[in-house]
Parts: sequence; C-alpha cells; structure tokens
Amino acid sequence: MISLYIGSTSGYSGKSLVCLGLGNRFAQDGYRLSYMKPIGKPTAQVGETITDEDAVFIAKALSLSDPLETICPIVVTQDMIVQAYQNKTEGLEGRLINAHQKLSQHRDIVLIGGGSDLYEGAFLGLSGLYIVKRLLDAKVILIDRFTNEVCVDCILGIKESLGDRLCGVILNRVVPERIDYVQRRIIPFLSTRGIDTFGIIPYDQLLNAVTVKELSEALGAEIICCHDQVDELVENYVIGAMTVDRALKYFRQKKNKAVITGGDRPEIQLAALETSTKCIILTGNLYPSELILVQAEEHHVPVMVAKDDTQATVEKVERIFGRIRVRDQRKVARALELIDQCIDFPTLYRKIGLA
Repeated sequence: MISLYIGSTSGYSGKSLVCLGLGNRFAQDGYRLSYMKPIGKPTAQVGETITDEDAVFIAKALSLSDPLETICPIVVTQDMIVQAYQNKTEGLEGRLINAHQKLSQHRDIVLIGGGSDLYEGAFLGLSGLYIVKRLLDAKVILIDRFTNEVCVDCILGIKESLGDRLCGVILNRVVPERIDYVQRRIIPFLSTRGIDTFGIIPYDQLLNAVTVKELSEALGAEIICCHDQVDELVENYVIGAMTVDRALKYFRQKKNKAVITGGDRPEIQLAALETSTKCIILTGNLYPSELILVQAEEHHVPVMVAKDDTQATVEKVERIFGRIRVRDQRKVARALELIDQCIDFPTLYRKIGLA
C-alpha cells in the first residue's frame, strides 16, 4: 500500500485539481483508492457532521464511501485553536493514525490532501512535514503554482526537508509565455538537483473562472436581475472607467467577462451589454435605471450592486480570481482532461512505486 501526499508550496496552487485528476486516473487503471484530508477546516456540513468542503467534494467526485469522520479526522474549530494555544490538544496524532489505518485496509493507494503548504498545522504539532515523515510514512508529490524563480527556491527547500520522499513536482497554472522557458531552464535545472517534473499544467481560463453567484457572495453584492443566470462562468473582468468609445473597443477584446463600473455610469453599462458580458458589477451602492435593467434582462446578463467603491471592489475581485476552486462540473471535466494530457503517468507511477 502506498501513501501519497499531495503537498504544495503555497495556497490555491491546485491541490484539489491534482488530487481529483490523479485519483480518477488511479481508479481507471484499476487501483483500489482511498482519500484523506488529515486536517480540515469546518467549511461544510453533511447531516450532523461538520467537515471540510474539499474532503466532501473529492470523496463524492471519486465515488468513495468511507465515512467523512475518517476521511477528515481532524477539523480545526475555534475551540481547538484556543486549546492548541494553551497546549491542551491531546490525542490528535492517534486520531490521524487510526483514520489512516482504516483507509489503508484493502487499498493500493491512500491519496492524502495536504494543507496550503507543508508547515500548515504546525501549531497543532501536525505540520505536513511531520505527518509525512513521522506519522504516515508517505511519499510526496509537490504542486507549485509557478510564477518565477522564488518558486524554485521553495521546491529546493522542500527537497532538502523531504529528501527521497519527494517523488517529483507538478508545475501548475504556467502562463503560455513562460512554458518554453520552464521547459528549457527550470525542468533541466530541477533534474540536476534530483527532482523529477511530472508535468506542466498551463494556465486555463475555464479552471480559473468563477460563477456569477460566487462573485456576488464574495463581494456581498445584491443580484437584482437575471437570477436564473447566476451559475454562468465568468472568465475574467474589466473595469469600465473610460469613455464609451474606448469602453466598447476594450470590452470587445474580452469574452465571458464581468464589467466593474460605477452605478452612475449608465453609458458604460449599456456598452457592456453590447459585448460578451456575463455580469455587470455596479459599485458605490448605486442602483441602475429601469432602462438598464430592461436591457440586462433582454441580454440575460445579471446585474449586481456592491456597497464598496470601485477600487475596493476590484481588489476583492482580484483575490477571487487568484484562487482555483474545482467544483463546477464544467471545471471538473476540464481538470480531468488537463491531468490526462499534461502528466507523465509512466514516470509518476515508476517514482511512487506503482510500475
């Protein structure tokens, strides 16, 4: 039985995407699989069980029937945080080990989803490094959201900490203009340091999209029309703070976008409705005219009103688009497709001991 820990160098690097894609491939290839999220956050409730939403999502997506209490044995509540700062947490190691033992029975692979980095959980005495090396005797695949050479430093530092436990890395969300550089420079360099690269996953517009509803919830904004369109995917955003002529030209360059503009700019709002727009975000808590709402209904474009000014709204939207959340079925299908296309599975299988 192989325990395979999926770690990362930073948050929102795509661990769930990789866990889902690898788990799907392992199952297709006939391996008996289980999944574990050792330490979760209380972000979901299933029946009476408070658990981690990643654990719920991946267990469901991979058709796993293990109890959620076993899949995610430790859920970090506010009470647990207070107890940890008072050095009063006991029995957590045993709880984690027992869950892992249950999930290991009659399985070929236990896929383990790590935290935002390999140090998360240290305040509980359960950092990713400690779990991998001391508790679960796991092998590691590292996910890096590659942006620049600082990422290479992180990978090398983790290699020093893990040694041969680090089987290899997957570079995720690599923008097209950097792929050639990564292939020519970064991958050969990592190889000289004994680190295999299992694949480069390119930046994908669909995977980085968010739904209109997710935007509204993150902004605390009120959707005031076209409520039947809230599951539409928004792939990018533009700021409408220019003249109408410039706005039209600018808007036509972006498809499936959100347009952020002041609630007092009806001419910009109408220009947005003439192009490929998924929603309009009006800032300053200013509501549109009846004419705008009628036009929005005709074009099936939701309009939402945010309380913040334009600058604060844009900052929040930037943070939203910096995160990957593979939940929507359209994203799931795309994620599985990319993993199959981009990952060198023969090398990965050999390195983790499946070949």
